Amino acid sequence: MATLPLTLAALATSAVPGLVAVAVRPHHGAGEEYAAAVLTTPDDEVIVSVPRTQQAETAQSASLLGLAALTEGARAELPFDAPRPLGMTRAGDTRAVATTYLPGSRFDVGDLSSDAILIDSIAETIAAIHALPRSVAQQGGLVERTTRDQRLLVTRMVDRAQATRYLPQTVHARWTEVLEAAELWDFEPRMVHGTLTADTLLVDNDRVVGVLDWSGLSVGDPASDVAWLYEAGDGVFDAVLSSYAKLSGVGDSAALRSRATLYHELEIAKWLLHGIDVHDSEIIDDAVGMLDRLVDRLSILTAAVPGRDPLDEAAAIELLEQTPAVSDRLSETAAFEALDEDRMFGFDTDFIDPLPAEDAADTPAGADGVGASEDDADLQLTEPVDDLLTEPINDDDLPEPRRD
Repeated sequence: MATLPLTLAALATSAVPGLVAVAVRPHHGAGEEYAAAVLTTPDDEVIVSVPRTQQAETAQSASLLGLAALTEGARAELPFDAPRPLGMTRAGDTRAVATTYLPGSRFDVGDLSSDAILIDSIAETIAAIHALPRSVAQQGGLVERTTRDQRLLVTRMVDRAQATRYLPQTVHARWTEVLEAAELWDFEPRMVHGTLTADTLLVDNDRVVGVLDWSGLSVGDPASDVAWLYEAGDGVFDAVLSSYAKLSGVGDSAALRSRATLYHELEIAKWLLHGIDVHDSEIIDDAVGMLDRLVDRLSILTAAVPGRDPLDEAAAIELLEQTPAVSDRLSETAAFEALDEDRMFGFDTDFIDPLPAEDAADTPAGADGVGASEDDADLQLTEPVDDLLTEPINDDDLPEPRRD
Protein backbone atom coordinates (compact mmCIF):
# COMPACT_ATOMS: atom_id res chain seq x y z
CA MET A 1 0.00 0.00 0.00
CA ALA A 2 2.93 2.37 0.61
CA THR A 3 4.51 1.80 -2.78
CA LEU A 4 2.21 4.10 -4.80
CA PRO A 5 2.39 7.16 -2.46
CA LEU A 6 6.17 6.88 -2.27
CA THR A 7 6.42 6.58 -6.04
CA LEU A 8 4.22 9.65 -6.45
CA ALA A 9 6.36 11.49 -3.91
CA ALA A 10 9.42 10.71 -6.00
CA LEU A 11 7.66 12.01 -9.09
CA ALA A 12 6.78 15.23 -7.26
CA THR A 13 10.41 15.88 -6.33
CA SER A 14 11.31 15.38 -9.97
CA ALA A 15 8.55 17.74 -11.13
CA VAL A 16 9.36 20.50 -8.62
CA PRO A 17 13.10 21.18 -8.21
CA GLY A 18 14.06 21.77 -4.60
CA LEU A 19 10.88 20.25 -3.20
CA VAL A 20 11.49 18.72 0.22
CA ALA A 21 8.82 16.26 1.37
CA VAL A 22 8.67 15.20 5.00
CA ALA A 23 5.49 13.11 4.77
CA VAL A 24 3.15 11.69 2.16
CA ARG A 25 -0.36 10.31 2.26
CA PRO A 26 -2.66 8.84 -0.39
CA HIS A 27 -5.32 11.20 -1.69
CA HIS A 28 -8.94 10.18 -2.20
CA GLY A 29 -11.12 12.42 -4.34
CA ALA A 30 -11.71 11.73 -8.03
CA GLY A 31 -12.27 7.99 -8.07
CA GLU A 32 -10.04 5.80 -10.16
CA GLU A 33 -9.26 8.29 -12.93
CA TYR A 34 -6.16 9.56 -11.16
CA ALA A 35 -3.47 8.21 -8.90
CA ALA A 36 -2.69 10.98 -6.42
CA ALA A 37 -0.92 11.75 -3.19
CA VAL A 38 -0.49 14.73 -0.89
CA LEU A 39 3.02 15.68 0.19
CA THR A 40 3.74 17.65 3.33
CA THR A 41 6.62 20.10 3.01
CA PRO A 42 8.15 22.31 5.72
CA ASP A 43 6.04 25.24 4.46
CA ASP A 44 2.95 23.88 2.74
CA GLU A 45 1.28 20.88 1.14
CA VAL A 46 1.53 19.76 -2.48
CA ILE A 47 -0.67 17.36 -4.43
CA VAL A 48 0.74 15.25 -7.25
CA SER A 49 -1.53 13.40 -9.65
CA VAL A 50 -1.07 10.99 -12.55
CA PRO A 51 -4.00 10.37 -14.93
CA ARG A 52 -4.95 6.73 -15.40
CA THR A 53 -6.97 7.20 -18.61
CA GLN A 54 -6.71 9.19 -21.81
CA GLN A 55 -9.88 11.06 -20.88
CA ALA A 56 -8.38 12.07 -17.53
CA GLU A 57 -5.16 13.18 -19.23
CA THR A 58 -7.12 15.38 -21.64
CA ALA A 59 -9.08 16.96 -18.77
CA GLN A 60 -5.85 17.53 -16.85
CA SER A 61 -4.31 19.32 -19.85
CA ALA A 62 -7.36 21.57 -20.20
CA SER A 63 -7.32 22.34 -16.48
CA LEU A 64 -3.65 23.35 -16.64
CA LEU A 65 -4.48 25.67 -19.54
CA GLY A 66 -7.28 27.26 -17.52
CA LEU A 67 -5.12 27.69 -14.42
CA ALA A 68 -2.34 29.24 -16.51
CA ALA A 69 -4.84 31.84 -17.78
CA LEU A 70 -5.59 32.92 -14.19
CA THR A 71 -3.00 35.64 -13.82
CA GLU A 72 -2.18 37.22 -10.46
CA GLY A 73 -4.53 40.07 -11.31
CA ALA A 74 -7.39 37.68 -12.07
CA ARG A 75 -6.77 35.62 -8.94
CA ALA A 76 -6.86 38.78 -6.83
CA GLU A 77 -10.46 39.36 -7.97
CA LEU A 78 -11.64 35.94 -6.78
CA PRO A 79 -12.95 35.45 -3.19
CA PHE A 80 -11.54 31.90 -3.11
CA ASP A 81 -8.36 30.00 -3.95
CA ALA A 82 -7.56 28.10 -7.12
CA PRO A 83 -4.71 25.57 -7.42
CA ARG A 84 -1.34 26.81 -8.66
CA PRO A 85 0.63 24.57 -11.02
CA LEU A 86 4.13 23.89 -9.65
CA GLY A 87 5.60 21.53 -12.23
CA MET A 88 5.28 18.32 -14.17
CA THR A 89 7.43 15.37 -15.12
CA ARG A 90 7.23 12.26 -17.25
CA ALA A 91 5.50 9.26 -15.69
CA GLY A 92 5.59 6.30 -18.04
CA ASP A 93 3.41 7.05 -21.06
CA THR A 94 1.77 10.03 -19.36
CA ARG A 95 2.87 12.75 -16.94
CA ALA A 96 2.72 13.63 -13.25
CA VAL A 97 1.51 17.13 -12.35
CA ALA A 98 2.21 18.86 -9.05
CA THR A 99 0.00 21.71 -7.83
CA THR A 100 -0.68 23.46 -4.57
CA TYR A 101 -3.04 21.56 -2.29
CA LEU A 102 -6.28 23.31 -1.32
CA PRO A 103 -7.77 22.47 2.08
CA GLY A 104 -11.52 22.28 2.52
CA SER A 105 -14.34 19.78 2.38
CA ARG A 106 -17.01 18.87 -0.11
CA PHE A 107 -20.75 18.98 0.37
CA ASP A 108 -23.78 17.18 -1.02
CA VAL A 109 -25.93 19.52 -3.08
CA GLY A 110 -28.96 17.50 -2.01
CA ASP A 111 -28.33 18.58 1.60
CA LEU A 112 -28.65 22.29 0.78
CA SER A 113 -31.71 24.21 1.92
CA SER A 114 -32.94 27.49 0.49
CA ASP A 115 -31.98 29.35 3.68
CA ALA A 116 -28.52 27.79 4.07
CA ILE A 117 -25.69 30.22 4.83
CA LEU A 118 -23.69 28.62 2.03
CA ILE A 119 -26.21 29.85 -0.60
CA ASP A 120 -24.84 33.40 -0.69
CA SER A 121 -21.24 32.18 -0.87
CA ILE A 122 -22.04 29.93 -3.82
CA ALA A 123 -23.72 32.84 -5.61
CA GLU A 124 -20.74 35.08 -4.82
CA THR A 125 -18.34 32.46 -6.20
CA ILE A 126 -20.22 32.13 -9.48
CA ALA A 127 -20.65 35.89 -9.86
CA ALA A 128 -16.93 36.48 -9.25
CA ILE A 129 -15.94 34.06 -12.01
CA HIS A 130 -18.42 35.67 -14.41
CA ALA A 131 -17.02 39.11 -13.55
CA LEU A 132 -13.52 38.21 -14.74
CA PRO A 133 -12.54 40.22 -17.82
CA ARG A 134 -12.83 38.46 -21.17
CA SER A 135 -9.17 39.29 -21.72
CA VAL A 136 -8.42 36.31 -19.45
CA ALA A 137 -9.68 34.04 -22.21
CA GLN A 138 -8.18 36.08 -25.02
CA GLN A 139 -4.69 36.18 -23.52
CA GLY A 140 -4.87 32.60 -22.26
CA GLY A 141 -5.91 31.08 -25.59
CA LEU A 142 -9.22 29.83 -24.20
CA VAL A 143 -12.45 29.13 -26.09
CA GLU A 144 -14.69 32.14 -26.73
CA ARG A 145 -18.31 31.42 -27.75
CA THR A 146 -20.88 33.92 -28.91
CA THR A 147 -24.59 33.50 -28.17
CA ARG A 148 -24.96 32.13 -31.71
CA ASP A 149 -22.15 29.62 -31.11
CA GLN A 150 -23.70 28.45 -27.84
CA ARG A 151 -27.14 28.01 -29.36
CA LEU A 152 -25.72 26.08 -32.28
CA LEU A 153 -23.71 23.87 -29.93
CA VAL A 154 -26.83 22.94 -27.96
CA THR A 155 -28.86 22.38 -31.12
CA ARG A 156 -26.31 19.95 -32.48
CA MET A 157 -26.43 17.97 -29.24
CA VAL A 158 -30.23 17.75 -29.42
CA ASP A 159 -29.97 16.63 -33.05
CA ARG A 160 -27.46 13.91 -32.15
CA ALA A 161 -29.67 12.69 -29.31
CA GLN A 162 -32.70 12.66 -31.62
CA ALA A 163 -30.74 10.67 -34.20
CA THR A 164 -30.26 7.83 -31.67
CA ARG A 165 -34.06 7.25 -31.70
CA TYR A 166 -33.97 6.93 -27.91
CA LEU A 167 -35.15 10.50 -27.32
CA PRO A 168 -38.86 10.68 -26.39
CA GLN A 169 -40.94 13.04 -28.52
CA THR A 170 -42.09 14.95 -25.43
CA VAL A 171 -38.50 15.72 -24.44
CA HIS A 172 -37.44 16.57 -27.98
CA ALA A 173 -40.39 18.94 -28.36
CA ARG A 174 -39.55 20.70 -25.10
CA TRP A 175 -35.88 21.15 -25.98
CA THR A 176 -36.76 22.39 -29.46
CA GLU A 177 -39.22 24.87 -28.01
CA VAL A 178 -36.51 26.36 -25.77
CA LEU A 179 -34.05 26.49 -28.66
CA GLU A 180 -36.55 28.28 -30.92
CA ALA A 181 -37.37 30.93 -28.28
CA ALA A 182 -35.02 33.67 -29.48
CA GLU A 183 -35.62 35.84 -26.42
CA LEU A 184 -34.10 33.16 -24.18
CA TRP A 185 -30.80 33.35 -26.06
CA ASP A 186 -30.37 37.10 -25.87
CA PHE A 187 -27.60 37.11 -23.24
CA GLU A 188 -24.14 38.58 -22.82
CA PRO A 189 -21.39 35.93 -22.97
CA ARG A 190 -19.15 36.01 -19.91
CA MET A 191 -16.21 34.17 -18.46
CA VAL A 192 -17.53 30.84 -17.15
CA HIS A 193 -15.98 28.04 -15.14
CA GLY A 194 -17.62 25.50 -17.41
CA THR A 195 -17.45 22.40 -15.20
CA LEU A 196 -18.86 23.73 -11.95
CA THR A 197 -20.51 21.18 -9.64
CA ALA A 198 -20.60 20.49 -5.93
CA ASP A 199 -17.53 18.26 -6.45
CA THR A 200 -15.45 21.22 -7.66
CA LEU A 201 -16.22 23.44 -4.65
CA LEU A 202 -14.33 23.25 -1.35
CA VAL A 203 -16.04 24.76 1.68
CA ASP A 204 -15.09 25.69 5.22
CA ASN A 205 -17.28 27.37 7.83
CA ASP A 206 -20.17 27.76 5.39
CA ARG A 207 -18.05 29.54 2.81
CA VAL A 208 -16.54 28.48 -0.51
CA VAL A 209 -12.77 28.59 0.02
CA GLY A 210 -11.52 26.81 -3.10
CA VAL A 211 -12.57 25.88 -6.64
CA LEU A 212 -11.10 22.93 -8.53
CA ASP A 213 -11.11 21.61 -12.12
CA TRP A 214 -10.62 24.62 -14.40
CA SER A 215 -10.76 22.52 -17.57
CA GLY A 216 -13.85 24.34 -18.86
CA LEU A 217 -12.75 27.94 -18.27
CA SER A 218 -13.92 29.93 -21.30
CA VAL A 219 -16.24 32.65 -22.54
CA GLY A 220 -19.76 31.27 -22.79
CA ASP A 221 -23.24 31.17 -21.30
CA PRO A 222 -23.35 32.07 -17.58
CA ALA A 223 -26.37 29.77 -17.20
CA SER A 224 -24.08 26.76 -17.63
CA ASP A 225 -22.49 27.46 -14.23
CA VAL A 226 -25.77 27.30 -12.31
CA ALA A 227 -27.33 24.29 -14.06
CA TRP A 228 -25.91 21.85 -11.49
CA LEU A 229 -27.96 23.53 -8.73
CA TYR A 230 -31.19 22.35 -10.35
CA GLU A 231 -30.82 18.95 -8.71
CA ALA A 232 -30.96 20.62 -5.28
CA GLY A 233 -34.59 21.56 -5.88
CA ASP A 234 -36.45 24.69 -6.94
CA GLY A 235 -36.04 26.41 -3.57
CA VAL A 236 -32.24 26.23 -3.58
CA PHE A 237 -32.04 26.89 -7.31
CA ASP A 238 -34.16 30.05 -7.02
CA ALA A 239 -32.34 31.23 -3.89
CA VAL A 240 -28.93 31.04 -5.58
CA LEU A 241 -30.26 32.68 -8.76
CA SER A 242 -31.80 35.51 -6.74
CA SER A 243 -28.55 36.19 -4.90
CA TYR A 244 -26.53 35.81 -8.09
CA ALA A 245 -28.76 38.24 -10.01
CA LYS A 246 -28.22 40.93 -7.38
CA LEU A 247 -24.44 40.46 -7.48
CA SER A 248 -24.00 40.15 -11.23
CA GLY A 249 -26.68 42.51 -12.50
CA VAL A 250 -28.08 40.07 -15.05
CA GLY A 251 -31.00 41.50 -16.96
CA ASP A 252 -33.40 38.58 -17.39
CA SER A 253 -32.96 35.97 -14.66
CA ALA A 254 -36.02 34.09 -16.00
CA ALA A 255 -34.25 33.48 -19.32
CA LEU A 256 -31.11 32.40 -17.48
CA ARG A 257 -33.21 30.01 -15.41
CA SER A 258 -34.74 28.48 -18.54
CA ARG A 259 -31.35 27.90 -20.17
CA ALA A 260 -29.90 26.50 -16.94
CA THR A 261 -32.80 24.04 -16.72
CA LEU A 262 -32.17 23.02 -20.32
CA TYR A 263 -28.45 22.46 -19.65
CA HIS A 264 -29.31 20.31 -16.64
CA GLU A 265 -31.66 18.15 -18.69
CA LEU A 266 -29.09 17.89 -21.50
CA GLU A 267 -26.76 16.06 -19.11
CA ILE A 268 -28.99 13.05 -19.80
CA ALA A 269 -28.38 13.45 -23.53
CA LYS A 270 -24.63 13.62 -22.90
CA TRP A 271 -24.82 10.42 -20.85
CA LEU A 272 -26.83 8.70 -23.58
CA LEU A 273 -24.40 9.75 -26.32
CA HIS A 274 -21.45 8.68 -24.19
CA GLY A 275 -22.98 5.24 -23.74
CA ILE A 276 -23.49 4.92 -27.48
CA ASP A 277 -19.97 6.11 -28.25
CA VAL A 278 -18.40 3.52 -25.92
CA HIS A 279 -20.96 0.82 -26.83
CA ASP A 280 -22.05 0.36 -23.20
CA SER A 281 -25.61 -0.98 -23.01
CA GLU A 282 -25.83 -0.37 -19.25
CA ILE A 283 -25.13 3.34 -19.68
CA ILE A 284 -27.63 3.51 -22.55
CA ASP A 285 -30.33 1.77 -20.47
CA ASP A 286 -29.61 4.09 -17.54
CA ALA A 287 -29.94 7.16 -19.77
CA VAL A 288 -33.18 5.86 -21.31
CA GLY A 289 -34.60 5.37 -17.82
CA MET A 290 -33.63 8.94 -16.92
CA LEU A 291 -35.35 10.20 -20.07
CA ASP A 292 -38.51 8.29 -19.16
CA ARG A 293 -38.54 9.91 -15.72
CA LEU A 294 -38.07 13.29 -17.38
CA VAL A 295 -41.11 12.59 -19.56
CA ASP A 296 -43.16 11.84 -16.45
CA ARG A 297 -42.05 15.09 -14.82
CA LEU A 298 -42.77 17.15 -17.92
CA SER A 299 -46.21 15.52 -18.25
CA ILE A 300 -47.08 16.49 -14.67
CA LEU A 301 -45.96 20.07 -15.27
CA THR A 302 -48.02 20.27 -18.46
CA ALA A 303 -51.11 18.80 -16.80
CA ALA A 304 -50.81 21.33 -13.97
CA VAL A 305 -51.29 24.27 -16.35
CA PRO A 306 -55.00 25.18 -16.37
CA GLY A 307 -56.64 25.58 -19.74
CA ARG A 308 -58.91 28.45 -20.80
CA ASP A 309 -62.57 28.02 -21.62
CA PRO A 310 -63.38 29.19 -25.16
CA LEU A 311 -65.29 32.49 -25.47
CA ASP A 312 -68.87 32.41 -26.67
CA GLU A 313 -69.88 34.48 -29.72
CA ALA A 314 -71.08 37.51 -27.77
CA ALA A 315 -67.95 37.68 -25.63
CA ALA A 316 -65.74 37.34 -28.70
CA ILE A 317 -67.52 40.22 -30.48
CA GLU A 318 -67.26 42.40 -27.37
CA LEU A 319 -63.54 41.66 -27.08
CA LEU A 320 -62.95 42.54 -30.73
CA GLU A 321 -64.83 45.84 -30.34
CA GLN A 322 -62.62 46.74 -27.36
CA THR A 323 -59.43 45.95 -29.24
CA PRO A 324 -57.85 49.09 -30.79
CA ALA A 325 -57.03 48.99 -34.47
CA VAL A 326 -53.40 48.62 -35.52
CA SER A 327 -52.35 51.74 -37.41
CA ASP A 328 -48.70 50.87 -38.07
CA ARG A 329 -48.15 48.18 -40.65
CA LEU A 330 -44.84 46.59 -41.42
CA SER A 331 -43.71 46.34 -45.00
CA GLU A 332 -42.98 42.89 -46.31
CA THR A 333 -39.24 43.60 -46.03
CA ALA A 334 -39.50 44.84 -42.46
CA ALA A 335 -41.65 41.90 -41.50
CA PHE A 336 -39.12 39.51 -42.95
CA GLU A 337 -36.29 41.22 -41.07
CA ALA A 338 -38.30 40.99 -37.86
CA LEU A 339 -38.32 37.23 -38.06
CA ASP A 340 -35.83 35.35 -35.93
CA GLU A 341 -33.43 33.94 -38.50
CA ASP A 342 -31.65 31.86 -35.88
CA ARG A 343 -34.52 29.69 -34.78
CA MET A 344 -33.33 26.59 -36.47
CA PHE A 345 -29.93 25.07 -36.33
CA GLY A 346 -28.54 21.95 -37.46
CA PHE A 347 -24.20 19.87 -31.21
CA ASP A 348 -21.66 17.78 -31.98
CA THR A 349 -19.60 16.88 -29.03
CA ASP A 350 -16.50 14.80 -29.00
CA PHE A 351 -16.63 11.97 -26.55
CA ILE A 352 -13.29 10.41 -25.80
CA ASP A 353 -13.45 6.72 -25.13
CA PRO A 354 -11.85 6.12 -21.74
CA LEU A 355 -9.05 3.58 -21.84
CA PRO A 356 -9.28 0.66 -19.44
CA ALA A 357 -8.20 1.87 -16.02
CA GLU A 358 -4.97 0.43 -14.67
CA ASP A 359 -5.02 -1.60 -11.53
CA ALA A 360 -6.37 0.80 -8.92
CA ALA A 361 -6.26 -1.68 -6.10
CA ASP A 362 -3.22 -0.01 -4.57
CA THR A 363 -5.07 3.14 -3.63
CA PRO A 364 -8.28 4.67 -4.97
CA ALA A 365 -7.11 8.19 -5.55
CA GLY A 366 -8.13 11.44 -7.14
CA ALA A 367 -6.60 14.59 -8.48
CA ASP A 368 -8.66 17.23 -6.70
CA GLY A 369 -7.39 19.19 -3.73
CA VAL A 370 -9.72 17.75 -1.10
CA GLY A 371 -8.64 16.86 2.38
CA ALA A 372 -7.92 13.18 3.03
CA SER A 373 -9.97 11.27 5.54
CA GLU A 374 -8.79 10.83 9.09
CA ASP A 375 -8.07 7.19 8.36
CA ASP A 376 -5.22 8.13 6.03
CA ALA A 377 -2.00 8.09 8.00
CA ASP A 378 0.96 10.11 6.74
CA LEU A 379 3.99 8.13 5.71
CA GLN A 380 7.01 9.69 7.42
CA LEU A 381 9.93 9.95 5.05
CA THR A 382 13.17 9.24 6.89
CA GLU A 383 15.31 9.48 3.75
CA PRO A 384 15.17 11.89 0.81
CA VAL A 385 13.09 10.66 -2.08
CA ASP A 386 15.24 10.11 -5.16
CA ASP A 387 14.21 11.84 -8.33
CA LEU A 388 12.71 9.44 -10.82
CA LEU A 389 12.99 9.72 -14.59
CA THR A 390 10.24 9.57 -15.16
CA GLU A 391 -11.92 25.20 -34.06
CA PRO A 392 -14.37 28.35 -34.92
CA ILE A 393 -17.91 27.64 -36.12
CA ASN A 394 -18.47 28.31 -39.81
CA ASP A 395 -21.62 30.10 -40.91
CA ASP A 396 -22.02 27.41 -43.57
CA ASP A 397 -22.88 24.98 -40.76
CA LEU A 398 -26.07 26.92 -40.11
CA PRO A 399 -29.18 25.91 -42.06
CA GLU A 400 -31.24 28.45 -43.89
CA PRO A 401 -33.74 30.38 -41.72
CA ARG A 402 -37.18 28.86 -41.57
CA ARG A 403 -39.78 30.86 -43.43
CA ASP A 404 -43.36 30.09 -42.54
